[in-house]
Amino acid sequence: MSVSARILIAEEDERLSDILKGLLRFFDHRVRSCSDPVLLRELLSSRQWDVFFCDTRLWQASLKEGDFLELCTQAVPSIPVILLADYADVSVASAAMERGVFAWLNKPLKTELTLQTLNSVLALRSAKSKRVSESIAEEMPAAEEHFGLIVGEHPTMLDLYQQIEKVAPTEMTVLIQGESGTGKELVAKAIHQKSLRANKPFVAINCASLPENLLESELFGHLKGAFTGAVRNKNGLFLAANGGTLFLDEVGSIPVSMQLALLRALQEREIRPVGALQNIPVDVRVLAATNEDLGQRMSTGQLRDDLYYRLSVFPLKLTPLRERKSDIALLARHFVSRFKGKHQQALGISAEALLALKKYAWPGNVRELENSLQRAVALSDQKMILVKDLPEACQVQENTNDQSPSSQFATKSTFQLPPITAELTLKAFLKLSERHFARYVLEQFDNDKEAAARSLGISVATLYRKCVE
Repeated sequence: MSVSARILIAEEDERLSDILKGLLRFFDHRVRSCSDPVLLRELLSSRQWDVFFCDTRLWQASLKEGDFLELCTQAVPSIPVILLADYADVSVASAAMERGVFAWLNKPLKTELTLQTLNSVLALRSAKSKRVSESIAEEMPAAEEHFGLIVGEHPTMLDLYQQIEKVAPTEMTVLIQGESGTGKELVAKAIHQKSLRANKPFVAINCASLPENLLESELFGHLKGAFTGAVRNKNGLFLAANGGTLFLDEVGSIPVSMQLALLRALQEREIRPVGALQNIPVDVRVLAATNEDLGQRMSTGQLRDDLYYRLSVFPLKLTPLRERKSDIALLARHFVSRFKGKHQQALGISAEALLALKKYAWPGNVRELENSLQRAVALSDQKMILVKDLPEACQVQENTNDQSPSSQFATKSTFQLPPITAELTLKAFLKLSERHFARYVLEQFDNDKEAAARSLGISVATLYRKCVE
């Protein structure tokens, strides 16, 4: 029973309620008990429960003041009900079964039967939840693409959109800062599209992709014969972007020897091609981006202070995906919708796969998520993307987070006998020794009750009794 469920118990007998809570919490379930009918109706109305154990007397009372069953069936998926019936109330339980109650258990409760019934309930609910999540995923509306480019509704993204709207119509130089894969070039394109230069060229270059001797020529151009291999005149990217926008990605990697020339181009709006004697005027708006700490580069002399201040007239900071996880589901459905054109069988994402995506840290940010889902769409052989279709890193994260060892036995220890005192009878000492050893074995199996019970040669229910008696 590895799935942790949210269980509500309605039982007037406090002793029975405590015993049932102890049993269920031993198996890592989250349990709450209550005997107040008014509070029970409020709790059921929250629809946060996976199973509802209810005493038949409280059940009968609800028929007059507010039907528990109706509240349980209104939830999506519905909350299964297990009645706890005394011998005299069997007829009440039988009638409730005809109305849709899942099962009833006779008092006094039998541990094995209680666990078997709960297992059956959880298996049924899991199947229903999967069908509901599949239908929800298929019907999910398409995500809005802000500026026709960017997807995200996290508050930091909404603030970013406002800043883009404000800075785009101006001529200010913008420095876009963010980790690799956060979408810096998309932000630059959005600024260009909303600017007065939107119908002019948008030219992008990754400054880290070229060696120093080629980067200067690439940006400013060169004259024929300016260096070995310069067999003809060439216009640089500043001239190619004339009248429009030039996007300098990884601007922090520009060599110090070139930074003065770039600073002059920004301040004077003119460039000098390699080998030329005259400057050429240009009308270019520069947008820059970096995934580095430019302040640190300044302190080490790798970046001129005046160039930094000229580039960062209007700084924009992009939030990494791990800090806006509420956007993961939105982005995931957006990418699946885009990629499924060639793979029509992949129509949605299962709830379990979405949970795995949300648990993963995404060091590569949105780009990594996009690539992962493109692969998942190609691999999926069903109408839903499942956890098995995701990259192994996501699956490992999901499996790791699924483990929830009991807080009672979370820390491993070496086996020790109970303290020996003259007051202990032999029977009491043997009983304490059994408890210590059962807990020790459970810890060694990382709280895997089934494995620990097999090792001890007893049932899981007996293991529970040995640990708590």
